[in-house]
Amino acid sequence: MIFLSKPIFVTGHKSPDTDSICTSIAFATLRQLQGMNTIPIRAGEINKESMFALQYFKVEPQPLVTDVYRKVGDAVRCDVPALPKQASLKDAVQWFSQQGVDVAPVVEGNTFVGVVDKQVFADAFILSVLGKELPLIADLVHTPKQVFAPSDKGLDVPDTGEFVVVDGETYVGMINAADVELAEKQKVMLVDHNEQKQIIDGIEDAEIVSVVDHHRIGGTLMTDGPIFILFRPVGCTATIVTSLYEQEGVEIPKAIAGLLLSAILSDTVLFRSPTCTAEDKKTAIKLAAIAGVDVETYGMEMLKAGANVSDLTPDQIVHNDMKEFSDGIHTFTVAQVQVMDTTDVLKQKTELLAALERLRASKDFIASFLMVTSIIDEATTFLFAGDIEHVVAKAFAKDVADQAVYLPHVMSRKKQIIPPLLEAMK
Repeated sequence: MIFLSKPIFVTGHKSPDTDSICTSIAFATLRQLQGMNTIPIRAGEINKESMFALQYFKVEPQPLVTDVYRKVGDAVRCDVPALPKQASLKDAVQWFSQQGVDVAPVVEGNTFVGVVDKQVFADAFILSVLGKELPLIADLVHTPKQVFAPSDKGLDVPDTGEFVVVDGETYVGMINAADVELAEKQKVMLVDHNEQKQIIDGIEDAEIVSVVDHHRIGGTLMTDGPIFILFRPVGCTATIVTSLYEQEGVEIPKAIAGLLLSAILSDTVLFRSPTCTAEDKKTAIKLAAIAGVDVETYGMEMLKAGANVSDLTPDQIVHNDMKEFSDGIHTFTVAQVQVMDTTDVLKQKTELLAALERLRASKDFIASFLMVTSIIDEATTFLFAGDIEHVVAKAFAKDVADQAVYLPHVMSRKKQIIPPLLEAMK
């Protein structure tokens, strides 16, 4: 099968959890099996739980892609020749007449050495009228104020002017703003998120072609045209993607079934989360049969792998599975670690609060929160930084002490944390 255009990226959110990692691979695979040129990517680092699932089912992690901006390399005109430094003035006259631009790149071998401006070149000929010796091209070369590399953002190319593109010291070609505008946008499929704050950087310069999610609709997505959107109130995006395989008559490969199962068991915390639905359970049982594993045994192994945070620093813990949220005015973050026993993590409370404050202050968030969730006790200790104590107390109808509150029977950020916080901020 031959594809002529860019592949479509399928990605989860910036701080990917197991649902984002596994579902992006599964959804990309579904579309590949249907003949589409899709590639799963990840917008952030893989956590231990997700890596356990990938290694267990022998699936390679998707590549890390941190932004989807159009790049200078997507738009550069590589067919614009450079002038050799030893070129004659006659060669330069021919170059300017053929290329129709006001600046000429000059090279020595393949190495870029500078540019010659058309105006300066024209001024040199005035010397001949005055009976003076004409300068050589080498005498007219100067270093331009700005050059670009292929990896630079196309949006950074100024609205006017022609600019040289170099790869290291090697001349590549020329570019202008019109070239960037003509470059193909990166098409992106989003899974397991839709809020602007969580989407991969550069999405405003890309084209969203589909969204499959199980969260609230937070913020307005602007698209170039009609797109495929599927939101359903289930415990995991993988449940939705599994239903798409079934609806569209595509057999689920064994390894993909294992990844989809992993996502469901992770998001529902082995069916303990209040977000878990009967459909999630039913889907997980079907996927386990395809993957050839026992739900309870495999699920507990995976959760234990992810629950070991002993080697993480406080700063890494407060960034774990972190998502940004906004009430339209203020932005805040909520991270989560799920452990079998919270004792060791909470021994670091002072250090964790300091790390939360560093995170909050780094981007002037109104607050930064950390859920330390006990899988066994099915409860969460909620830590926070920021002048937000009154909001936390109102949201959970609890007395707050030392920037923390204990929340029994709370495990779900999506269902039990974000809605009351947003309501309390009104």
